[in-house]
Amino acid sequence: MKYSEIEVKKLLKTKDLSLEDQVKVNILNFIRTIHLNKQDFIESSFGSKFFGELPMTFQKNPGQVMGIITATVNGEVRKYVFNDQGYEELGDLLKLVE
Repeated sequence: MKYSEIEVKKLLKTKDLSLEDQVKVNILNFIRTIHLNKQDFIESSFGSKFFGELPMTFQKNPGQVMGIITATVNGEVRKYVFNDQGYEELGDLLKLVE
């Protein structure tokens, strides 16, 4: 999903978000923070952890163009790749290889 400030604001105003939308909000809001802090994404490193109903980690080393997100949704571990422009579920990207 491509990052969009409009999409983030729209989702933040929504009440009773589904779990899928909560994951989307958390990821887009993390990317939003990168933009608000005017960070150089490629030179930055991330090792953030979110706790609570939807535990998530955001990991990236300096010099890498993509990072990895691990989210636990209803006991299921999901992986996503992200950068400052958006994110994709890792499984969807791996299907392109097949």
